[in-house]
Amino acid sequence: MGDASDLVYGLELIAEDGPERYAESDLDVRAVVARIPQEVKDELRYDQIPWDRFPHAYGPAVDVPEYLKLLRSLDARTAERAVSSLENRVCHQGGTFAPAALAVPFLLRLASSSATHHRGEILRLVGEVARREHYGDGSRAGLLQVAYPDDQPRYDVGGYLENWSVQAARIAITCDTPLLLALLDDLDADVRSSACYALATALHDVEAIDAALRRRLSFEEVPAVRMSLTLAIAQLAREHRDESTITRLRTWWSDPDRPTDIRVSAALAWLCLVDVPVPDDLRPLLTTTVNDELAELLAAVPWMKGVDWGGAGLRRCIYLMLNPEVDWRAADQDPWAGT
Repeated sequence: MGDASDLVYGLELIAEDGPERYAESDLDVRAVVARIPQEVKDELRYDQIPWDRFPHAYGPAVDVPEYLKLLRSLDARTAERAVSSLENRVCHQGGTFAPAALAVPFLLRLASSSATHHRGEILRLVGEVARREHYGDGSRAGLLQVAYPDDQPRYDVGGYLENWSVQAARIAITCDTPLLLALLDDLDADVRSSACYALATALHDVEAIDAALRRRLSFEEVPAVRMSLTLAIAQLAREHRDESTITRLRTWWSDPDRPTDIRVSAALAWLCLVDVPVPDDLRPLLTTTVNDELAELLAAVPWMKGVDWGGAGLRRCIYLMLNPEVDWRAADQDPWAGT
C-alpha cells in the first residue's frame, strides 16, 4: 500500500502550498483507495490498510478494523453498536473523514452477506460518507448535491481535506458498483433503498446504473424504495447532466395514474433538476396529496432522513422546495406554511 514514512501531513505546509502538494502521494486517500488490491477487499484483510495514516474524529483510525470485525457478529446488538460507533468516528456530525473511504470496500462486502445484521444501516453509512455534509438541506439546490464545490476546500477537525475524503469514498463505490447493483434485488427493502443511496454517488457506469434503477422501479412495490430509486435516478442525472431524465420525471409526476409516492418523489426530484417557478399544476400534488400516512411511509428514505428535523423529513423537504426564499438552516417544518 505504499510507504508514507517520509511524508508528513502538516497544516502549515497546506497553508503555504495548498493541499495539492500531497496529491497522488501516500497521504492522498483517493490514491490509497484506488490502489487497494482486489484480494485485500474480497478477503477482508483489514490489516493491510494504512489506518494509522488517516485520523478519524477521535484520533488515529487504528480501531476501525475492530469495528469492522464486530459488524460480522452473530449478535444483532453487538453489530448495531459497532455500526453506531463506526459512524460516530468516520462520519462525525455528517462530515466525512478519510478512514471512511478506506472502510467502504469492506462495508460493501459485509452488507452483501445475508448473514450480516443491520445491512441497510451499513449501506446508509456508505452513502453518507460519499456525500458532502448536508443535514437539513432539503432545498432544490441542496437535496441532491453530492460533492463540495471544487473552489470551496473543506477540512475536517484534524485538518485533512474533506473534499478528498468524499471523492475517495465515491471512487471506492464506483470500483464496486456490481455489488450494489446486485443489492437492488435484495429481499430486504431497507437494503434496496440504501443501495440506491450509495449508487447515486457513483462516478462512472452511469448509464448502466440508471438502467438498473429504472428496471427495478418498474416492478418495485415498496413506496420508500420507489422514492429512493427515483431520487437516485435524479441525483445521477444532476451529477452527470442528463437532460432526458428531466423530461421523464415531469411525465411521472404529471401522470394521475401513477402511484402517489412515485408522483411525489418525481416532483421533488424534478424540482431539483430545473430552475423554474413551481408550476401551478404541481403545487396541489405537494400540498394536498401528501398526508401523514405517506410521510410515514417515506420517512425511512435516506434522503428524507438527511432532511429530517424532528420527525418531519418529507414535510420539511416540501416546505423548502415550495419556499425557496427561506434559509434551510432555520426553516419551519410546516410544508403548507406560506403557500
